[in-house]
Amino acid sequence: MLLLASAHISYAQNIDYASVQAAFDRASRPSFLQRAVGRLSMPLKQSDKFTLTGRAGIAYTPETDLALTLSASVAYRGKEQHPYSHLAASVMASIDGFYRLQIAGEQLFGMGEGRLLYDVGIGSLPTRFWGLGYDAAINNIRTRYTLFTTYGTATYLHHIAGGLHVGAGVDMRYGAGREVEPLAEEYLQAGGQGVRSTYTTGLSLTLRFDTRNSQYNASQGIYLALTGEVRPKALGNYSQTLWHLTAQANYYQSLWQGAVAALDLYADAWSSAAPWFYWPTMGGQSRMRGYYYGRYTDRKMATAQLELRQRVYGPIGVVVWGGAGSVFASHKIFDWGEVLPSYGVGLRLSAGERTALRIDYGFGRKCSGLIININEAF
Repeated sequence: MLLLASAHISYAQNIDYASVQAAFDRASRPSFLQRAVGRLSMPLKQSDKFTLTGRAGIAYTPETDLALTLSASVAYRGKEQHPYSHLAASVMASIDGFYRLQIAGEQLFGMGEGRLLYDVGIGSLPTRFWGLGYDAAINNIRTRYTLFTTYGTATYLHHIAGGLHVGAGVDMRYGAGREVEPLAEEYLQAGGQGVRSTYTTGLSLTLRFDTRNSQYNASQGIYLALTGEVRPKALGNYSQTLWHLTAQANYYQSLWQGAVAALDLYADAWSSAAPWFYWPTMGGQSRMRGYYYGRYTDRKMATAQLELRQRVYGPIGVVVWGGAGSVFASHKIFDWGEVLPSYGVGLRLSAGERTALRIDYGFGRKCSGLIININEAF
């Protein structure tokens, strides 16, 4: 006996492929913020061997006030298998009278076995002035002068192995303190500084070790740099031979998703005979943010900062940092009681591997300041 079982068969409704495609298009369409960031990084002209990018924007620091920036950068290479060399030109001017013109670049040779770093610029910065040294910054009434600088540097680095490079360079610099107010003149005389302008030429040796996964926005790696420089009396109009030493150590480590810890250690030291407008100074847009650039000035400076960077959504990120630093005339009279704190928070807007917009608000000892710029602080 043959038994037949009946089966219930149902048919699916016809799929509206047009509606499905429209839904996918809406989901994958860049948001307004993503389109805006894309515009910031969009090249003006591009080919396999050449990319031209232009940008315009605003910047702000307490020293320069609100400034307009215009820049153009070129990435180029001779052969398709060669890494890119870079050239950038920028101009920056503020409503406070500050201006800076700069041309800088990195020319690679072959597959990067050798590289020439160059930087030429001219600028003028009307600035507040409290005098020289820690005590002057604490006790003196502020006054003003204008710092004028023009310079040209070139350094050739040769690749040894891994991330290690060694090189030599030349640096020509003219510096001058102009429009010095009478009270500022008194501060300089009290510090034994009678020189108002000078030009010198420096000859340097550099040792560099770099394993960062990105030059502009690293999330992993180490960067170490040590540069020693001598400025012979015969290669300028200054009365004495000068020496100058800078050391930098950066460490980057990925943490949880979207988070990076970044550490920066820095030291800058001039010989005791160096003119006052060459001396290192705390504050500004990179180190010891929150301090007015130029208030704490002396022959030597050492700073340290630790920053936590967290990507929040798409191109948006936030940072928090803390650090400390000091200026002093000599390591023999270094005073731990004069070490100053620095801490703050910031907002980031990224475009590719670069930071297209950086907004930081830093705090120091009885001071604070807003910074608007591009690229990470270090």
